[in-house]
Amino acid sequence: MHIPYYLCQPNQAPVVIVGTIVLAPASTLQFAMMQRLRFFCLLLVLGFGFVRSAVPMAVAQPAGRPLPAPKGTDEKSFLVYPNPSNGIVHIAINGFEGRRLELRILNVIGTVIYRETITELNGPKTLDLSKFASGLYYVKLEGERASEMRKLVIR
Repeated sequence: MHIPYYLCQPNQAPVVIVGTIVLAPASTLQFAMMQRLRFFCLLLVLGFGFVRSAVPMAVAQPAGRPLPAPKGTDEKSFLVYPNPSNGIVHIAINGFEGRRLELRILNVIGTVIYRETITELNGPKTLDLSKFASGLYYVKLEGERASEMRKLVIR
């Protein structure tokens, strides 16, 4: 079983994954190409997009030696973290630049409890959902030609 890892700079969107290092038979570390040393947070993402941990770390890739993108990598994606959350949630959106997006938070019965139109992306979107009751929610991102949904647990 492979467990995906995503890298992100503090208060920045996760970067595009372009390489893999095998750490153990049951896990992989996927990382991004960098031109110089930068600091990142390592996000361990479990099934359904739940983030298990976020560990600060530094990673370096020598300049001029880019790693090839793994086959099947989608340039358009979004990540909701930390998950489970205490109510402060970051939503990283990649590949939708220059497009009008509708961000919605839905409860388990499908009622929209938060809605926002996003026209400009400058890093991850931070939402304070601490006023919502503990439980399962859905984060839905809709564009003109695409719609994606992620589960979110608020403690």
